[in-house]
Amino acid sequence: MIGFGFGMAGMEEKLEQVTREVAKQHDSVTYIEIGVGEGTTLTAIASTLKECGKPWRAIGIELPNGYSFDLQQTIGNAIARQVKIDLLVPNGNIQRPPWDAVTVYFKDSQSFLGELWQEDIQFALIDGCHGRPCVKLDFLMLEAWMQPGGLVMFHDYSEEQYGHHQPHCPSGIDVRGAVADLGLASGKRAGWKFIETIPADRSKGGWDMAVFRKE
Repeated sequence: MIGFGFGMAGMEEKLEQVTREVAKQHDSVTYIEIGVGEGTTLTAIASTLKECGKPWRAIGIELPNGYSFDLQQTIGNAIARQVKIDLLVPNGNIQRPPWDAVTVYFKDSQSFLGELWQEDIQFALIDGCHGRPCVKLDFLMLEAWMQPGGLVMFHDYSEEQYGHHQPHCPSGIDVRGAVADLGLASGKRAGWKFIETIPADRSKGGWDMAVFRKE
């Protein structure tokens, strides 16, 4: 089992399992992660996809001066896990990201997905700004490209995180509110099904993850 990064304590084994299940369901996997941080989760999922033996690519979206982003640590994690990594600032149209590699794009997530991205997605993690408006917009940008059987995960879904401070949205963390507004939690959003909430280990600083599948 490999580490999955900040706030992921207690979910490592389950996240590996979910990643492998996605790989089984698809001929190839494009994974999108909004909010890279130190690149630990991004490279952990990339490493797991690599072990599955199917074509894969892991794409991180991060602001150049994003909250908790660490360039050298991200590169170091890729080297440690023996996955190729490219770091790009998109200018206009983006080149098609390579397969069997990690690519980090320095761009805000809504602009990147709404204006530049043009390809299918099978797996995604929303873990950037955790304010209600941003989480909703991130999902809507991803939704247009999600393929049937694909999964979207929402980190920091724990109820007790509501209102915690973060640098972007002044209202604080409200992932659960965003998921409720989207009709995902109630099952009212057409074409989506709630799969599970993955419980984290609070004693080690972990926070829960909600998982939804495109039908």
